[in-house]
Amino acid sequence: MEIVRSKTVFVSLLLSLIAALLAVFAWEFVFKLSVYLSNYLTVEKMSLNWWSALMMISVALAIGYLSEKFSVKRIFKFAVPFVAVWAVLSFIAATYFSVNLFFLRTASVILLPVFFVHLKKLWLIDSELTEKLVELASAGHILEGKSADLRIESGLRLLETVFPLSEAIVFRLHENGTLNPVGRARGEHSDDSAMARQSAWRESIALCERALKSRATVIETGESKTKSAQVALPLIYEGVAVGVLFVKVYRDFERADQYVLESFCGQLARNFQRRELRGKDLPNKFWWSFLSTNSTENRVGTTSLIKSLMKEQSFSAVASSYLKEAHAIAYLDGTLAYLNRQMRHLAELNSEQIYELDLFGLLENFKTDIFSEPHLAIRRVLQTGDTYQNELYFQEKNQTLDLQISLVKVPSDDVSIHETNVAMKPACFLITLRDISAIKENEKLRSDMTSLMSHELRTPITSIKGFSELLLMDDKISEEQREFLMIISNESQRLSKMISTFLSVSNLEQSDKKEFSKVAVKLDTVVREVVDELQETAKRKRIRLVEQPNETLPPIAADKGLIRRAVSNLVDNAIKYSPERTSVMISTVLESDFLRVVVEDRGYGIPADEQEKIWQKFYRVARDGQDKEEESTGLGLPLVKEIIEQHGGNVTVESEVGQGSRFSFTLPRL
Repeated sequence: MEIVRSKTVFVSLLLSLIAALLAVFAWEFVFKLSVYLSNYLTVEKMSLNWWSALMMISVALAIGYLSEKFSVKRIFKFAVPFVAVWAVLSFIAATYFSVNLFFLRTASVILLPVFFVHLKKLWLIDSELTEKLVELASAGHILEGKSADLRIESGLRLLETVFPLSEAIVFRLHENGTLNPVGRARGEHSDDSAMARQSAWRESIALCERALKSRATVIETGESKTKSAQVALPLIYEGVAVGVLFVKVYRDFERADQYVLESFCGQLARNFQRRELRGKDLPNKFWWSFLSTNSTENRVGTTSLIKSLMKEQSFSAVASSYLKEAHAIAYLDGTLAYLNRQMRHLAELNSEQIYELDLFGLLENFKTDIFSEPHLAIRRVLQTGDTYQNELYFQEKNQTLDLQISLVKVPSDDVSIHETNVAMKPACFLITLRDISAIKENEKLRSDMTSLMSHELRTPITSIKGFSELLLMDDKISEEQREFLMIISNESQRLSKMISTFLSVSNLEQSDKKEFSKVAVKLDTVVREVVDELQETAKRKRIRLVEQPNETLPPIAADKGLIRRAVSNLVDNAIKYSPERTSVMISTVLESDFLRVVVEDRGYGIPADEQEKIWQKFYRVARDGQDKEEESTGLGLPLVKEIIEQHGGNVTVESEVGQGSRFSFTLPRL
């Protein structure tokens, strides 16, 4: 077929030649037969000579070529008037001049090529249409994920989960009217005796035949106490019965369950119909298929298959209306494909506005100070493929929305969407809006309460610390009292430090990146200052601090105080959790788009299953034999993480128990 399509002009000329030969020699045969049957002729008594036949063949080829290039309607505009004029001329020539102009042959030479070429065009279009239908149906099969047989099995498992089944059987209705079982599930309460099974089988078949005959659900209830029931439901799709579902429930059957079973049967009927249609021959299996009624029926079945698949795919759009989030789908040209109810409500759109709206018109309804140019966000998503996310605050409504714009990518047309590790190409945009006003309000209330309590605790702690230090200045107290006062002073100081760190983390979580006073900061200078500051602490524990500076580092835009605090926490932790006579290495590294600070120790290490948890507030790694001085508040690393992420960087850890840890963070370079 592809060869024919690639040489369509040649085929048209060949068909025209065949038409010309038919016109010339068929009429010649007719005329000779007419002479034989009757000794006189009423039309065209003279035979063609060779040059007349050659001329007619040439005309047929020309007509065939023109028919290939132009439509039959356009050809007939000239061909029909010409044939009519030729008929008049042939009548005049034969009547008054006894000249035969071969009207019948000429008309056949003109009209037959047009008919043959047009028939070829119809065949090609019909074949292409059939191929497109088959391709579309196959694409739908890619979206299904499971075959019809597997879907029947999973459906029966669902029934076993939902209902107390004794038995469930799926029957397929054969063309001869018999019922063939194609799926079966048996519960724990089924009777296993041969006689009981045979009797139950006859009853189930009879019940299913009644359901098929009435085309309605048939229910036979058992004892009123147990509420057992036998139910037969016909599987009907688009008015065609394709099978029956028989269900036997041994207890607690309610009339409301009938609706559940009938809904399930609707899906099962679609699966059956799909299975039947896929089992038939393809409509374009042979070149003469367009003349076959069976092939045409199969093509009609293919359209039913496509309709079934499209209906199932539409469920996903309907299901999104039940989500709390607002969703919109837009094509790459900005045309809106779908908006769920929540999106229409948030954007305050009526039905008329939806049809006139595009992607940018929709995003205009959500413009704020930090989301003032939606087209820049769309451009960024297209360029990078990353999801754009931002929080939009509307002061007049006291409403906060979480906005996400994602670029949806799909595999090529001949690959299932369920495949992994395949090349993906952009298909559309997904816009998601989530109302987080209540979450933000709760976070604010919680943060305010935490800050208030922390500030209220500072005053008594400061008093305790001050009075304990004042009492320690008295030389008359005993050594035992002095020891107790030292414990009070140290613990109050530790508690004060923990509250300060906790407040710092809370303030950072509430703040916006724009609130930082960012200046150009030399990261190697910050590291050197921290090392100098903590040298005395390291010496007391006989730990050597080794700095590996990089003098070629470019500056970064950051809050110097916060970055210094992050580096100090990491180095202080490395000193605290390293044994004596070990080293702590602090290095700065220049990468392509980032600057990296690495703090590496030879300490106790962190178990692999706890390495993600150490970034949580108040989480502390338990270790046998840990000194009191080494105990942590569980707030240092969360503070480091919050500081670095607020500056657009990331924190990482690599650790092995007994071998040490390697903490690092990155910051974007200028």
